[in-house]
Amino acid sequence: MRRKILITYLILILVTLTAAVGVFWLKGYHFIEDQSAVQYESQARMLAEIFSVQEKYEHMDYQEFADAYGGEYGVRITLIQQDGTVAADSEALGSLENHDNREEVQEALKGVTASARRYSETMRAQTFYTAVPVHTPDFQGVLRVSVPMAELNSLTAELLRTVLAALVFICIMALLMADCFSRYLIRPLDEVTKAAEEIAGGNYGGKIHTQQNGEIGRLAYTFNEMSQTLRIHVDRLERRNRELEAMLCSMDSAVAAIDDLNTILFYNDGLVKLTGTGTRNLTGQALYSVIRNSLVFDVVDGVRKRGDSFVQEGRINNGQERYIRVMGTPLHELEDKNLGVLLILEDITEIKKLENMRSDFVSNVTHELKTPLTSIRGFVDTLKNGAIHNEKIAMKFLDIIDIESERLYLLIQDILLLSEIESKKDYQIEFCEVNQVIGEVIELLEPKKSEHTQLVFHPQAYVKPYPCNRNRIKQLLINLVDNAIKNTEVGQVQISCYSSDKELHLEVSDTGIGIKEEALPRIFERFYRIDKGRSRKQGGTGLGLSIVKHIVEMYNGNIQVVSRPNEGTIFTVTLPY
Repeated sequence: MRRKILITYLILILVTLTAAVGVFWLKGYHFIEDQSAVQYESQARMLAEIFSVQEKYEHMDYQEFADAYGGEYGVRITLIQQDGTVAADSEALGSLENHDNREEVQEALKGVTASARRYSETMRAQTFYTAVPVHTPDFQGVLRVSVPMAELNSLTAELLRTVLAALVFICIMALLMADCFSRYLIRPLDEVTKAAEEIAGGNYGGKIHTQQNGEIGRLAYTFNEMSQTLRIHVDRLERRNRELEAMLCSMDSAVAAIDDLNTILFYNDGLVKLTGTGTRNLTGQALYSVIRNSLVFDVVDGVRKRGDSFVQEGRINNGQERYIRVMGTPLHELEDKNLGVLLILEDITEIKKLENMRSDFVSNVTHELKTPLTSIRGFVDTLKNGAIHNEKIAMKFLDIIDIESERLYLLIQDILLLSEIESKKDYQIEFCEVNQVIGEVIELLEPKKSEHTQLVFHPQAYVKPYPCNRNRIKQLLINLVDNAIKNTEVGQVQISCYSSDKELHLEVSDTGIGIKEEALPRIFERFYRIDKGRSRKQGGTGLGLSIVKHIVEMYNGNIQVVSRPNEGTIFTVTLPY
């Protein structure tokens, strides 16, 4: 830009100066020429007067006059008689031809001073001639003064050199001034350019500082206002984008927006996790290349047909089968222009599991309650129908009713306990001596073991007290030891307890019937029984190990089980301090 302005200024200056110099040169040339003509005419008249005086009083020889005054004034003097004969010539070496045909001579003979230019054969150069009439008693004719044009040309050349030198000097000065002026003029524009480049590079706060007024000043002020406004809008957009991105990233659900061609416009990390697509950028990818599931495209088609939100649930299989809920809604601009479809894919696998667990729990509770209640009602009806009068049969039936009532009581107690533990609210925290609790459990369960089963516990010399609800730890140990006793008719049930700086370790092992490998993943489920007939016969509710697991989770611990059929089972509980 600056170069263009500088070149433009230079061209304008050169054209202007060339025109001015041309006009000055023409005017100066004509001025010198006119002044020379006037000077030569004055010289000619003066010489004519001198000639007239000398002719009148001194009677000087014509040739002597021409030679003397020609040499003195540096001009060629020619005396021409009225008939054109040359009487004398300061430059001629011999006789000259008749000059009556010369233009200036003809005019002078008429009594008029005249001038002319032409090539002189005598002087062999372009010559300027001035002729004046001369009238004396002895001479009637013309006195002509001749000056070579070389003298006039030298003056003209000197003028030309001076003018050209002045032109060069003026051009240099004009160029320097144009350069300075262009710098001054272009500086705000350079600042505008730099500020625009900074804005293009992402720096929206750049400003132009200038002291100029007028158009440049208004441009700088307008640009600064635009930059500030742009900075505010960009900050607002960046803040909204960060907020939107934070919201999308914090959502567990997968979110994706697609256009009318099913091309992904934006998405969140939830979509990557759900589809297992890794770290590749999904923006601009076809939805079909990311999710190949008919459920998703059914929702997309439903949204486009209805023009409203549409929801469906189904399965998706990306290495493992999961349940998802797909909700689609139209994407609109402010002018209600349709942009595409917004999809929200929610992983409801855990919800489905919880629903199934609740359904199974209700079914199991119903079944567990129904069995003893049916038995009780049956025996009550039998007693009502006359069996009550047979004391032996009546006592037998009452014993069965008592057993079934105890089962109901234990079942309800376990259900209430499990519900209480699942709430994970435990306010009765105290430092518990675990060895002491184990002793109480052994004392409580000793009568329940068979005579062929040994209950072994070798307490450590010191076990670090554990902060907990004493009843919870006692319930955990009762369920584990009771379960081991029930599964060990002949053998040994051993309890171990020791502590480290950070953890409490409890271990209950038996040499009983063991657990099949395929049943191990399910033993902590509610109402799950490995041998249903055996468990009911022994009075189990099917909730014992589930209660144990929830107590362990309440204290952020973990439980592991190792078992082999007919060899025994080992339960290991680790609780952090």
